[in-house]
Amino acid sequence: MEAGDLFIEVPRRFRKKMARRKWRSDVATAEFITGSRPHRREIAKFLEDFRPDIIALEQCWLWPALREYMEACTPEARFSIVYSSQNVEQELLAQEAAIPGAETDLWSARRAADIESDLVSKADLVVAVSEQDAAYFRKLNPSVMVAANGIWPRATPVGLDHWASRFAGLRIALFIGSGHPPNANGFLELTKPDLGLLSPAERIVVVGGVASQIEGDQRFLRGGDVNHARTELLGVQDAGTLSALIELADVVILPILEGGGTNIKTAEALYNRKSIVATSFAFRGFEPFKHWPNVQLADNPADFQVLLVKALRSERYDPGSTDVAQLDRLLWTATLQDLPDQFAALPRREGAASANLPVLRSVNGPKRFLGTLSQRLGLWRRS
Repeated sequence: MEAGDLFIEVPRRFRKKMARRKWRSDVATAEFITGSRPHRREIAKFLEDFRPDIIALEQCWLWPALREYMEACTPEARFSIVYSSQNVEQELLAQEAAIPGAETDLWSARRAADIESDLVSKADLVVAVSEQDAAYFRKLNPSVMVAANGIWPRATPVGLDHWASRFAGLRIALFIGSGHPPNANGFLELTKPDLGLLSPAERIVVVGGVASQIEGDQRFLRGGDVNHARTELLGVQDAGTLSALIELADVVILPILEGGGTNIKTAEALYNRKSIVATSFAFRGFEPFKHWPNVQLADNPADFQVLLVKALRSERYDPGSTDVAQLDRLLWTATLQDLPDQFAALPRREGAASANLPVLRSVNGPKRFLGTLSQRLGLWRRS
């Protein structure tokens, strides 16, 4: 919980229903709040006290409750709506529902399509992370802009000597991913997984929630001792440890075959000047970098494995000064630089004097403003 957050508790009875029907928690939460008058009243009171000029939804799940409030507003209380989308939710959920054994059901995918399509058609501005997503949204609304996913420079490495000692004499391929099912599926499909192709002096280091999914998957277990000997499944690590592992890695792999939006891990691998073995899909939104000398792409297991071995046995990538300058385009301060003007141009409450129109500016300067904005597109109070 952070200051200003609203806490909404979903009753156990509803949670059991959600689990029994295999509804996704985010879609089911939207359904619960829509049907809960006390919680809708709590949200309405919060908005009436705050009196925003703009409400930006990071995702679409609160839209049904917000739409009801918006339709009941008087003209002078009207506000602009921004949908800031990390991906096309309805497409992502439809993909997940098609994966054998997936926890996403068709009801969740259909409900997501209803909610998201309605929000996009009524938003004053839609912010997408890629041109592909923007093209999808423009079918419903012409007011769409692209603000690509970006990164901050990585944290100061922690425990560098420890990890350097642990991996001394080894060549390291690093795979970082959350516990999102497509992350594990891509890794397992593209390595097959039969890691006997790696020598005893080569390792794949897996960081993040994806490690536990890989470890328990039958496709990985069938490889037996060889797979365990060639991998380090480190699980979730703090930012300093992750930075140390990135520092030591010879190669970063991006075995992404499905999903939505764009992959921030692609931007991180590029910005950190690493040799990269990836799928074409992993570079959606980052197409200008696909032909860089440190990037090798393959979309089938045989080619992916060949490129992985080749990268591990090659010299480390050393970018030139021109490349380094272009990599600064991947920072949040570059990818979000047009957002303040876009927000400032949105309609304001009726009757507001032009001198009192809110200015989207931070007293601590644009860097602080962009940092806050990139972490959380939320509500802005009128200045």
